Amino acid sequence: MEAICKAILGIHIFTGFSSLILFWLPILVKKGGKAHRIIGKIYVFLMWIVTITSFILSIENYYDQFYGPAAFLGFLGLITANPLWYGIAILKQKKELSPSYRNIHMLFNAIIVLAGFGLLSYGIILQGQGFGLVMIIFGIVGIFTAQDILKMYKNPSTLSNRMVEHIKGMLITGIAAHTAFAVFGGGNFLRGIFTGFWMVIPWFLPTVIGLTIIKVYTKKYKPTNKQVKTL
Repeated sequence: MEAICKAILGIHIFTGFSSLILFWLPILVKKGGKAHRIIGKIYVFLMWIVTITSFILSIENYYDQFYGPAAFLGFLGLITANPLWYGIAILKQKKELSPSYRNIHMLFNAIIVLAGFGLLSYGIILQGQGFGLVMIIFGIVGIFTAQDILKMYKNPSTLSNRMVEHIKGMLITGIAAHTAFAVFGGGNFLRGIFTGFWMVIPWFLPTVIGLTIIKVYTKKYKPTNKQVKTL
């Protein structure tokens, strides 16, 4: 059993590190080009492996009574799986959102909201110590996913800009991957640079950078009045 767990951890580390490198390539190459599509497909495949192995490792940590890492790793798996799925699925939607897409997306978001409440509660119980602070922050982030549920409930078939939603989904998976690296993979190295409260900087820096890039691309690909009339 121990050998299996080590093998899964090895696969998780390898695919995770590879994903961190591949993540930046589709951003740099021409959007929609052959290189973009090929690299993107490889990235998505690797990220699904990362996500699945993260759930397995979360369960392993739970049974080993490492409840903090188990909870946070499982939550990162959830917030990675959701955008990883809809970032690709949105490209297959045409004039309006299909019922299957809408139902799966709302289910994903509902699970994340519930997990967010659980993570926030656990972080409060830990009084912000250790994983407590990052749990509180990301728990709140998870709870705010309820806004997406409300938005989709009010406009169940409305299809927003597919390109923006695709980019947003992929960037969010990158945020989760880089955050996981900062908290787990590169934790020992980063603790040699950041000490005490300052350790939160590498934990939240991927989120700040990722949201900034999302804002830039949202503005870049926002339809003009002329395009809206054409649609």
